[in-house]
Amino acid sequence: MSLSRRLLLLIMPLVFALPAWAETASQVFKQDAPSVVVVMTYNAAGKATELGSGVKLPDGSVATNCHVLKDGTRYRVRYQGKNYRATLDKSDWNRDVCSLDVPGLPAPPAVLGSTKTLQVGDAVYAIGTPEGLRHTLSEGIVSSLRPVGDGSYIQTTAAISPGSSGGGLFDDHGRLLGLTSFFVSKGQQLNFALPVEWIEALPQHSTARVASRTSEVDWLSRAAA
Repeated sequence: MSLSRRLLLLIMPLVFALPAWAETASQVFKQDAPSVVVVMTYNAAGKATELGSGVKLPDGSVATNCHVLKDGTRYRVRYQGKNYRATLDKSDWNRDVCSLDVPGLPAPPAVLGSTKTLQVGDAVYAIGTPEGLRHTLSEGIVSSLRPVGDGSYIQTTAAISPGSSGGGLFDDHGRLLGLTSFFVSKGQQLNFALPVEWIEALPQHSTARVASRTSEVDWLSRAAA
């Protein structure tokens, strides 16, 4: 048997064992940006009090962080230049996960992923509305997984800013891993997303509104994104 044939026989199993090629940042953005919306909160006087992000889910609702909806009496979702009326659907204020019912919203749903096999060093992509700049993409890696209760916050170097709350954190195949939620202002690249499993568990964990955020993450002096 020739040397080239022996090398070919050695290489072929490795080739077939490789996973499908990961999508590039531009491909992830093209796939997932249409699923990310702007969430606007208004008080009883009609004044805008919060602006954040949200992600359309397979059940038709829009997931976001509850703190984006804080002190609001009316909500609007902005998509492709049009505002849609939104109402609070489900809420887990302890985990800071809420969903909105947005009739007629034509955004395509995101594909849900999982954090169960997520590893430090994996590539991730954040899409949201930092500082009101719609559909902003940032890329980074998973820098740590921080246990909180029955899940883990995803610590990432993908940049987020005020307005990013409720935006999507996606893997390199465009699957939703979680919601970008907060960052530590007294540090660099200390950004956090809550896990997608908390979104999926929302129907079972929907709770009444509470006065303050969960104490489970009080270990982290953080600034809400």
